[in-house]
Amino acid sequence: MALYTAAHTRPNGRLGSAEDDGLAPDQVAAFFTLPPDHIGEHAELLLAADWLTEADTSGERLRGQLAERALPLGGLL
Repeated sequence: MALYTAAHTRPNGRLGSAEDDGLAPDQVAAFFTLPPDHIGEHAELLLAADWLTEADTSGERLRGQLAERALPLGGLL
């Protein structure tokens, strides 16, 4: 999920495009063949690994921010 989040960021490191304001959990889950309700668990792992500085899965979107060390990969993959 780390590469997916990096590939789907805005230049400032925020997840998703400006129009979407985050990533659709069902699209993220489909990429990994996971149930959408497991996305929160994986987001927590990315927080613990210092890949994301914040993650919010409480709404209908996965919102968050890439950590500084991941920013160079943002949108490039």
